[in-house]
Amino acid sequence: MAGVLISGNGAISSSDYKAVSWTGKTKGGKSVTIAMTNAINLGDIDWTFAEKNDTVPQLVFTAAYAADATGTTEPWTIRLEDGLTSGVDEIILGAGVFSVGGVDIALTRGGGSFKVTREYRRINADGDRGAVKGRVVCEGSEATLTLNALEFITNVPALYPCVTTTAAT
Repeated sequence: MAGVLISGNGAISSSDYKAVSWTGKTKGGKSVTIAMTNAINLGDIDWTFAEKNDTVPQLVFTAAYAADATGTTEPWTIRLEDGLTSGVDEIILGAGVFSVGGVDIALTRGGGSFKVTREYRRINADGDRGAVKGRVVCEGSEATLTLNALEFITNVPALYPCVTTTAAT
């Protein structure tokens, strides 16, 4: 049976890091784009097969800092269209388009999510009753963009690191 053979190669390459984004709209029709640079899917290849159901893997891309990163600029952005106003423009609708490496992911099911997890350190002194202004430090941050892909099989090498495709014989 000829076709394509997908296999694991056990090595992360620079091409496994991709620009990943979600573009959607507010209820008022204004554009919202969440973008991450140097994002990599650190999740497992985890496909659930169930009778009378579609396989919808959850792909979790993590934004990676550049190796020579200095300062506190995090590798993600949220771009809001000009002219947003209070009210319906502040309600983000769930439907949107996910893009990985500049290629739109076809169909998704169940949308996705964006999360920035921060690690804070409190510098406590005797007598402090809790956090003290000026003595809380942000030690790190990790941004993830999760998508639930209904159409993914032809994009496996773009969606998962350490994967190789070859012609099957």
